[in-house]
Formats: sequence, structure tokens, C-alpha cells
Amino acid sequence: AKDWEKSIASAEAWINVAHIRLTTRRLARYCFNS
Repeated sequence: AKDWEKSIASAEAWINVAHIRLTTRRLARYCFNS
């Protein structure tokens, strides 16, 4: 069960990383166009 929790935690971490990248890219594009 511990490995399962660890894999879920890493998956959530990857989702967070992808979301942060998307947000920063969108912010950068917004600032660049302004």
C-alpha cells in the first residue's frame, strides 16, 4: 500500500508540474502581448 501511495503522490506532483508550466506559459504569453 505504501508504494501505491507513493506512485499516486508522484502522479499528483507531475500533474502539478504540468499545470504550473501551462500557467506560466499562459502568463508569459499574456505579458508578452500586453
